[in-house]
Amino acid sequence: MKNFKIKPRAIIVLFTLAVMSAANVYVFLNKASAAAFSGKIFTTTFSGQNENHFSSKDAVYLSGGPVHDGADGLPDGSYYFQVTGPSGNDLLSTDLAVCRQLTVFSGRIVGVEGPACQHSTGIPDPENGATPVKMMPFNDTPNPGGNHKAWLIRKTGNTTVAADGIHINFKNADAKNEVFKADSGSCPNCAPTSLLAGRKFYDANSNGLSDPGEGPVEGVQILIIAGPDASVVTTNGSGIWSIAVPTGSAYQVLEILPFTGLDGEPGSYWQQTAPAANSEGLRSYTGTATADQLNLDFGNICFNPDAEGNPEASSSPCPVSDLPPPPPPPTPTPTPCPDCSTTAVLSGKKFYDANANAVFDVGELPVGGVQILVVLTTGEGTTLTFATTDGSGNWSLTVPIGAQYIIGEEQPFTDPATEPNGYWEQTAPVTNEEGFRGYSGTVSEDQGGFNFGNVCFHDGNPTQSSTPCTVWYPAPPPTPTPTPSPTPDPQ
Repeated sequence: MKNFKIKPRAIIVLFTLAVMSAANVYVFLNKASAAAFSGKIFTTTFSGQNENHFSSKDAVYLSGGPVHDGADGLPDGSYYFQVTGPSGNDLLSTDLAVCRQLTVFSGRIVGVEGPACQHSTGIPDPENGATPVKMMPFNDTPNPGGNHKAWLIRKTGNTTVAADGIHINFKNADAKNEVFKADSGSCPNCAPTSLLAGRKFYDANSNGLSDPGEGPVEGVQILIIAGPDASVVTTNGSGIWSIAVPTGSAYQVLEILPFTGLDGEPGSYWQQTAPAANSEGLRSYTGTATADQLNLDFGNICFNPDAEGNPEASSSPCPVSDLPPPPPPPTPTPTPCPDCSTTAVLSGKKFYDANANAVFDVGELPVGGVQILVVLTTGEGTTLTFATTDGSGNWSLTVPIGAQYIIGEEQPFTDPATEPNGYWEQTAPVTNEEGFRGYSGTVSEDQGGFNFGNVCFHDGNPTQSSTPCTVWYPAPPPTPTPTPSPTPDPQ
């Protein structure tokens, strides 16, 4: 089993497996200090869904930002947070204020900051991009109805930390609060850990259920995110996986979709069938580990090419590997070809899809400055590369022949200096079964036509613009400067 810490993050999900990156430094947009304290805060679950009545204190997360596209967000900067009783006069948070700090960027809560005692985070809401922050530890409320109050406090010249390091002094004009309820009944599982477990099965009839006679699949990796930690376990010969996590941890469990490897038939692949996909197309389990959860099962089916090269569902499992299958054998050339190229060019165009029909029609304008993400997998591993469209909307990238590719658009923002509330929406290509708008395949020769279409809306106006908006991406965070170790005092 592999274990690793997940640092506070602004997270991006690429397909099923989320690769989580540290994000401790942010570039803030300048806003006037006298601006009104706009935006909203709300309590959520670990997976970012709004909630105000929780089964336990461990399940409570704080999030905030705009409630819909075009709405004013929270002012960018650093904040404290805390939990009190409903009157606001009795502090319930028990850790130091320095541990209760978070960051707002582009109007949304994006992560935590501060020393190593900072709180863990949940999964960003795909609708508004806000990252939930765990509120625990805090004491039970004295309120008989179980009501608490969550606070978000701006760091201004009027905000200070008391001498005890726990209480925060602030003006009400610099704070927002939200009432929530957290039950404090008997503990359903007072053991320090809870067991998460399940079975990996071959879903031969693709119905998403583990039916009698459907066998296990060994060697598949399962990713478990529980609180601030992430672990990877592998299914055994009976298809079983399991892991103990701290009781009370918010968790998400996902399958790392396998390849068929060097022992697989060229062109073969695996496809996940269970559990059912959520609205974002993600097949996973989420919840709070308040008791053992033993039925977190995953189903898959695999495909092999038929005589014409079309995918055909296999009646039995394919090999399982973390490597892609070998490429089909090359067609023999009648004569040696020492000068044949080992690379090919992938290319396409970015266009403004004014009629939103997902087709690049005559008269529609190109869009420059948009980033196109190309993921390439070869026998040496996987690489991620960005190409940027030029003034004619064109992009291209030279890649190795034989590489497997996935091509997607990094959807742009509008310039916050001139269109602070504008936004872009992608229209082309059409989505696949998993909701992904992009292209995939294997590089065999120069290939074009990888086109992406978008429309945009100005300043939150729901009426679509007839012409392109501005294209803008946030600057990458600067590399932190290492802090030198202090010189020890002479004895």
